[in-house]
Amino acid sequence: MKQLALFLLLFPLQSIGQNYFQQEVNYTIDVRLDDTKHVLTGMEEFEYINNSPDKLDKIIIHLWPNAYSTGHTALANQQYEQDENDLRYGSDSLKGCIDSLDFRINGSPVKWSLDEENPDICTIQLPFPLKPGEHLSISTPFRVKIPSGVISRLGHIGQSYQMTQWYPKPAVYDVDGWHPLPYLNQGEFYSEYGSYDVRITLPENYVVGATGDLQTESEIDFMDSLSVKTADQLQSSPPNKKGASNAFPASSTKYKTIRFIQKNVHDFAWFADKRFMVLQGIIELPHSDRTVTSWAMFTPKNAYLWQNAIEYIDDATFYYSKWNGDYPYNNVTAVDGTISAGGGMEYPNVTVIGRSRTAMELEVVIVHEVGHNWFYGQLGSNERVHGWMDEGMNTLNETRYIQTKYPDNANFSKMLFGGAMHFNDLDHHDSGDISYRTIAWLGQDQPVETSSPEFTPINYGIVMYQKTGLIFYYLKDYLGEELFDKCAMEYYRNWEFKHPSPADMRASYEKTSGKDLGWLFDDLINTTHRIDYKLVNAKQTTDGLLVKVKNVGQVDGPIEVNLVKDGKVFATQWAEPGTKTSSVLFPGEQDFDQVVIDYTKDIPELNRSNNGIKAKGLFKKVEKPTFELFMGDNEANKTNVFWTPIIGSNVYDKFMIGAAFHNYGIVPSKWNYFVAPTYSIGRKMVSGIAEFSVVTHPKKVFKQSKYGLSIKSFKHDTTYRSNESYFLTISPYWQAQLGSRDKKAVNYSQSLLVQGLVRMDKFGPNQYDHVGGFIKYDFSWKKPDHTINVQLRNDFIQSLNDTSQMGRIRLSAKYGLRYMRKNQERWIEIRGFYGNQYLRKYANSSALPGQFGGYQYAMSLSGTDGQQDLYTEDYFFGRNELSGIWSQQRSENMGGFRSTSYYGSTDRWMLTGNMWLQLPYVPKIFGVFADAGIFHNGTSTSTAVNLGVGMKLKNIFGLYFPLWMSEELSSSFGTSKYSEKIRFTLNLNIANKSHLLSNILN
Repeated sequence: MKQLALFLLLFPLQSIGQNYFQQEVNYTIDVRLDDTKHVLTGMEEFEYINNSPDKLDKIIIHLWPNAYSTGHTALANQQYEQDENDLRYGSDSLKGCIDSLDFRINGSPVKWSLDEENPDICTIQLPFPLKPGEHLSISTPFRVKIPSGVISRLGHIGQSYQMTQWYPKPAVYDVDGWHPLPYLNQGEFYSEYGSYDVRITLPENYVVGATGDLQTESEIDFMDSLSVKTADQLQSSPPNKKGASNAFPASSTKYKTIRFIQKNVHDFAWFADKRFMVLQGIIELPHSDRTVTSWAMFTPKNAYLWQNAIEYIDDATFYYSKWNGDYPYNNVTAVDGTISAGGGMEYPNVTVIGRSRTAMELEVVIVHEVGHNWFYGQLGSNERVHGWMDEGMNTLNETRYIQTKYPDNANFSKMLFGGAMHFNDLDHHDSGDISYRTIAWLGQDQPVETSSPEFTPINYGIVMYQKTGLIFYYLKDYLGEELFDKCAMEYYRNWEFKHPSPADMRASYEKTSGKDLGWLFDDLINTTHRIDYKLVNAKQTTDGLLVKVKNVGQVDGPIEVNLVKDGKVFATQWAEPGTKTSSVLFPGEQDFDQVVIDYTKDIPELNRSNNGIKAKGLFKKVEKPTFELFMGDNEANKTNVFWTPIIGSNVYDKFMIGAAFHNYGIVPSKWNYFVAPTYSIGRKMVSGIAEFSVVTHPKKVFKQSKYGLSIKSFKHDTTYRSNESYFLTISPYWQAQLGSRDKKAVNYSQSLLVQGLVRMDKFGPNQYDHVGGFIKYDFSWKKPDHTINVQLRNDFIQSLNDTSQMGRIRLSAKYGLRYMRKNQERWIEIRGFYGNQYLRKYANSSALPGQFGGYQYAMSLSGTDGQQDLYTEDYFFGRNELSGIWSQQRSENMGGFRSTSYYGSTDRWMLTGNMWLQLPYVPKIFGVFADAGIFHNGTSTSTAVNLGVGMKLKNIFGLYFPLWMSEELSSSFGTSKYSEKIRFTLNLNIANKSHLLSNILN
């Protein structure tokens, strides 16, 4: 999970490498663990060697345990932003710190001070300049109060210890100066290489996995005997999921001191647990005669998963060595850390592994974390700034490992409903491909070259890890395995134990491959530009099959063209980057079924619908439709039609039964359709909805642009028989997610919707036709304890039967505050609304259904009912009901009163305020509300107030019971029963799948 920033090597890049330097830090640390107080005390001394050309007047030190000291450190602030509040609001028992510091240089006290903003950073003022080539020795005692393991990487759960980022550690000084880094969860590290000599004293029945080579003979014998004991135990009594206890044994009253040493590493971590079982293995490296000892340490509770862990560690070490260069150390260790928040993190020679559900999941995680010994451990890039250089490159190798060891794997299919619903052909590579293409299709992705703290949490995983892996998998296919491996090994050989930058990596790969890789490093790494390659035609000529391809996307990359016969690729050519249109030739007469761009889907391309041509058939670019139940993954070589049985009901259509036909797969398509016809018992005809859309991703201004057409038709009256009363709306629209994908993550989103309307309402012999539309701007801002939503909207509608017109502007704003944050989470929402109807021209002011007089055009104090839903934006069970339960349904808009009264409808202006408070100590769906408003009723100004209780399930369902109303509002009900005053909302508007996904991600 790591990387660093700015290094060059003297060997292949001499002209640049002349300016490169690298500091060296060599540590001697001696610590003692108190496992009753969860405190570590000790002494540290390090030698700092100044290899820079600069005189240094200070040394900046990281004190990362102090990141856990208060609820307002950089770590606490980041976790708060991600709605993790153990540090911000948790008890002091969860926190940790480092103290008892007394820095001395060559034995003499020195001045030092904590950073004003970050208590996990301090600066030592040197009493004399440290000149180039000189070195000094800095020492200090220290004490670490070990925080709870639920917070981050450093911590303990009971008497299981994960000692990471635990000691005073100098920041990196390079050509860009000092790099002080406050500790973060999302955002890793950048450290100087050197050597470690570490002694740890603790009760003697602890088992320890650590960086480096164990030097203590008695402990070596202990570990060897424990590995033999564990192997015998697993063989004689195979473990099962429910078998072993996870209880801690009592600590020994005797203590032991164990020593580890290591060279050429930039960190030291250790993990201690009295329960650990241990397995040991031997790896023979592929490029030398060296052997490496592997270790797996795990709790008895997880033995059923870890019993084959040595195989995973050994295979990972072998394959990473084969593809990148031999592992340079003597030991490689994986430790079970499933009980801690720090599970799943790498350190030199040792990695702690998070929770896994299956053996395959465990293998994937072990492989990935062991692989970080290369990408972070030996290639020490700046992880905080260029996280893709370790996480992404490691993901490439992880994917390659699984595809190599398990060529027929269906890992992702097993994750998705066990391969059901047509997800039975998805492998490990597809998991990254589908994740990236989904986030990119939604316009929510960011450039790979984004610093770790500036990523959204979802992009930190999908873009930094998965997209980078996909990009370099694409490069591997283009260069071929032999040349790609040569590039990887040359890069490793030149930059091992150094700090390469992206420019250094690019220079190395371009020099070794002999190719310009600007399309990868400039476009795919530094922007969110989209790949889209199109197969234009294929013609048999005297020289062979000539295939013409076109780059219709935003990335000028190489294009892979495959000839396919009987489902297998038998010939491949590449169109080189450089032109928008190019051709490739397959010599001779070719017998093929298909010509396909990227048949194996290794290019991270959003739109694959234009990638194939059949050898025969009338429509060579269109595959025969394949009908699949529910949904699937939109295979590139199929025209998928997904279908789902549906039923529905309303007052007028009564019972409806039919099917929805669509192409919404797990990755949305560029061209989308959703058609849901149903047979209506009440209408004795077809009712239903349909939507068609096309999505684009402009380079600038918009994250996503969507053009669409929505169609709805349902029966809406019981006065007339069968198909004599219904409405039909046709709504073309354009929707845009505003903003740039190339910017850092922000906590707000903006969208613009322009929607038109053509509406026909049939009431027996009468037909009413309208045209119109609206423009709507939405702004959302979100913090863990605060939310703001603003909507500005302009409506217009015109009758085609007469001269009636309506125009209005609406502004609403809602503020949410989480007023209870610790043991319970409760919110209060305050909403304001202002509406002004600036155009009102009615040929008929009647309020009867279908005649579209003043009432239907008016703004509603209580939110729109079915008649006022002019643009048919919502679904109503009784759209034109004037009494009964279905007349009490309202939308959450306009005046927002939790009332069923028609009082307060106005075609002038309205100003309202609404409050919803979630009640404490009861389920959070229950709350109290208060509504207040003022409006112009046509002749004078009126007011209304409404108080009550209710229940609210997100934005899906609400049920509201009034307890007190102002006199005018109360009088409007006349002799109505109390039950007729109860208002409910029900939001079934789920046809827009992309909007639903965007809301989930935001």
